[in-house]
Amino acid sequence: MLIFIVSIAVAGIAMAIGSLLTAQAQGNALAKAMEGISRQPEASGAINGTLIIGLAFIESIAIYVLVVALIILFANPFTAPYMKTETLKAEVEMLKLENEKKQLEAQFGKTAEAKPAEKAVKGK
Repeated sequence: MLIFIVSIAVAGIAMAIGSLLTAQAQGNALAKAMEGISRQPEASGAINGTLIIGLAFIESIAIYVLVVALIILFANPFTAPYMKTETLKAEVEMLKLENEKKQLEAQFGKTAEAKPAEKAVKGK
């Protein structure tokens, strides 16, 4: 169970740090681009094109962090042994419930069959 808690914490921290740093990098890139455009307005087209490409690369880092966080959450190889034991426990519980159901059906089936016979005896 501890591995699940650690996995959730690590994924959350990774997303928080990854989002914070990429947002800061995008803000810095935009600030520098605006500063460059204000100094040389005639180069605004080249600066805008380079800015868009740079922002896309910076955003790809955030997407990579998201993918790693999702892998940690949903495809964590360290949780496989724990999941096997949990699956086996669930299967044992299902077998117990099915056995109890069969016992109850057998018990109520006998009582349901016995009651009409008692009514037939009382009716005579």
